[in-house]
Amino acid sequence: MSVQVSYKKQSILGIVILVIILSAVEGLLRVDDYYNNPCIFITSNIYPEIDYGKQKQMCNDYRDIAYLAGIDRHIQPNQENATIHINNFGMRGSDITQNKPVDTFRIFVIGGSTVYGSGSTSDTTTIPGFLQQFFDDSEINKKIEVINAGIEGSTSVEEVYRIKNDLIHFDPDIVVIYHGTNDAHLAWDRYTNHKTFETTLEKKILVFFQTNLPEYKTPINSIYLINRIMGHSSTNSDNIMNDTYYKSENMVERSLLWHDRIEDACSFGNEYGFKTVILLQPVLGTGSKPLTDYENDFLLGMGGEDNTKIYDTFANGLTGLDNNCNTVQDLRNIFDNTSEFIYFDNAHMSDFGNEIVSKRIFEILKPIVLEEI
Repeated sequence: MSVQVSYKKQSILGIVILVIILSAVEGLLRVDDYYNNPCIFITSNIYPEIDYGKQKQMCNDYRDIAYLAGIDRHIQPNQENATIHINNFGMRGSDITQNKPVDTFRIFVIGGSTVYGSGSTSDTTTIPGFLQQFFDDSEINKKIEVINAGIEGSTSVEEVYRIKNDLIHFDPDIVVIYHGTNDAHLAWDRYTNHKTFETTLEKKILVFFQTNLPEYKTPINSIYLINRIMGHSSTNSDNIMNDTYYKSENMVERSLLWHDRIEDACSFGNEYGFKTVILLQPVLGTGSKPLTDYENDFLLGMGGEDNTKIYDTFANGLTGLDNNCNTVQDLRNIFDNTSEFIYFDNAHMSDFGNEIVSKRIFEILKPIVLEEI
């Protein structure tokens, strides 16, 4: 009997010690993360009016959202934190119904993290969020529903698949495809091989913890700490300054492949009764925007004018898309008269930048909507 009691006490003691160790690790990693792992929009100081604690909250909210990154890339539905709401169908913003409500005109905006809203202070200050506000404030006498279908890191590879296999079930009236930086940057071997679009085991494990134990931050903080240590030990700043973000190799072929994928999406829209609007997104260095000191330094770090020229080559993929797509617009010059601080990295923008882009998209979509209703 005493032996059994002893074993029981040892087991309880072991569990208590394990809990203490795990709690200590959790606490240390949280402290390290708070002080040593800021997002780039924090280090850029693009939001000087927001204190560090709130910006760090935005930073953590963005990375804590669970999503799977295969060819069927999707965000886990029904996630909520201080600055981001993921709805019942895994899209950022308000909950929606799959069946389109009567007297509603439905617009999806699809793209990568620039559409999703990396660095946005709220759901309503993303590009689709501002676009919804512009329609709500317009004189259009019909309910316009703008849905944010952006997912971090996605390209035309996943997005055309998603339009055909997911968004079509929501009866869209317009699908806005906002593209550029991800398609122009993704490694060529991945861009041409769908088999590489598989969710890694590491990502699946992380998503399990994010979904089932969202308050337990050790897994994600550990990954960021390891990546930060490895990055510091292997990165040479001189090499970064002498390289370009976009690679010139295969860029002509890449732009043609992008063209074909987008044309396929437009043909699909024509077949199933929705309009497609194709927008080539602005990135740092395009157009004649007067750059702030930070923007200029960041551009130089990506290769300066050489980097911009490579992106301009990718833009050739727009040629001929208007034969099948309803509207094709090049937004590279949208900030030509904007001297304010817009970009905190190669393509992500402040709320102010999102608002400018959204206003232009509203101007593009408004006549299409009026014609359709």
